[in-house]
Amino acid sequence: MILAKKNFDKNSILFTNLIFAFFPISFILGNLITNINLLLFCCFGIFHLKSKILSIKYDLIIKIIFWFFIIVFFSTVLSFLKSLYFDEYEHINFVRLIKSALFFRFLLLLLIVYLLSEENIINFRYFFISASFLPFVISIDVIFQYIFGFNVIGLKSYVHHNTSFFGDELISGGFIQNFSFFSILFLSYLLRNHKDYIKFFLVIIAICILATGIIFSGNRMPVILFLLGLFLVYIFNTKLRKVILVSFIALLTTFSFIIKTDSFIKVSYQSFYENVRGIVIFASNKLTRDKSKIILDEKMIQLAEKHDTPERAGYRNLIFTAFETWKSHKIFGNGIKSFREDCKKLMIKKRGTCSNHPHNYYLEILTDLGVVGFIFVLAMGFIFIAFLIKNFVFLNKNKLENLFLLAAIISLILEVFPIKSSGSIFTTNNTTYIIIISSIVLSRKKLLEGKNFK
Repeated sequence: MILAKKNFDKNSILFTNLIFAFFPISFILGNLITNINLLLFCCFGIFHLKSKILSIKYDLIIKIIFWFFIIVFFSTVLSFLKSLYFDEYEHINFVRLIKSALFFRFLLLLLIVYLLSEENIINFRYFFISASFLPFVISIDVIFQYIFGFNVIGLKSYVHHNTSFFGDELISGGFIQNFSFFSILFLSYLLRNHKDYIKFFLVIIAICILATGIIFSGNRMPVILFLLGLFLVYIFNTKLRKVILVSFIALLTTFSFIIKTDSFIKVSYQSFYENVRGIVIFASNKLTRDKSKIILDEKMIQLAEKHDTPERAGYRNLIFTAFETWKSHKIFGNGIKSFREDCKKLMIKKRGTCSNHPHNYYLEILTDLGVVGFIFVLAMGFIFIAFLIKNFVFLNKNKLENLFLLAAIISLILEVFPIKSSGSIFTTNNTTYIIIISSIVLSRKKLLEGKNFK
């Protein structure tokens, strides 16, 4: 009886770890599978932890995260009550209220990963392997699709984008970038006992494969973030600096060759550069001209349109639209997923651009959760920076647990990079990814002890 119970507990722990390691795969399979995987993991996690979720004393950062989730729910409740008693009732506001309540599942996910780590139940080695292997699979498949026009299971390219297994979702490059530093650092660990020159060239080849996959995907921002991530590896890990420097040279050569041989990619990146440059210059001129007004007046719009591309005008106007919607609900925002509704109302009165979300995490938090939600985000950011400064020495070590933590930190920095364009922070895959990476970073104490890799 006792032996059977021990075997059951052992198998249950193994299954819990396999479910956690399945998360990167679930991101490929879609929101439904991600939600099912999340539900299974939380159920098994609660089974292992039982009442410990409520009895343990949490760190300050977790308390701040908890209050952030409260703000998400509270701001959406305020929005619902406002529509119910003061404005015309709309069913979408009730749907948003339900979604804000369901949003707490991500807080539960974070707490379970953190507590399983504290109890030495979770083994991050499984997740490390999964997160390291999949970016290579997607990269090779994207390169295959670029060459032949279809991927290994017959899916064709989608509107000049090589989307691999993601179909009509233009996110293959983002997926590769999200997990690429798990791949690079795990490979460098696996090759630690090989001769230096073998390790040197294999890691460079791996970096080039991942970068080429991102370039051929058609997603441009992930390319910039990937290069930024390599720079962060150079900063944090002195033993990989030579590899990173040579990799930059190899990538520059590879990218130059691709640009010369593919006119569409060349035009795409020229357009990307001009769009970014145009937005920065225009915003700078506008803020210098009149800091008290953010919305564009008609004369400025007409002047800009003479030199604008539709893409640049769209992104620029979307930024200013976000600020205008925030002005209507400065303190607590208007609740999650409110931007799409607010900007429609704003466009009736003023000129601008509307979308499902502002395409930037920080603008979305500002519009949906107001100044209060934004302050909690800033607090989390300052604590994270303090953590980086405090643990800088530990991140330079080449033990498996240190490299895993470094990969998670770099991935988190790239995901929350302030000036990048992004999807909505309140979607299943994006939130799940942020929570998982954050929970790994929060498990730093046990990670640095090495107990979660045995």
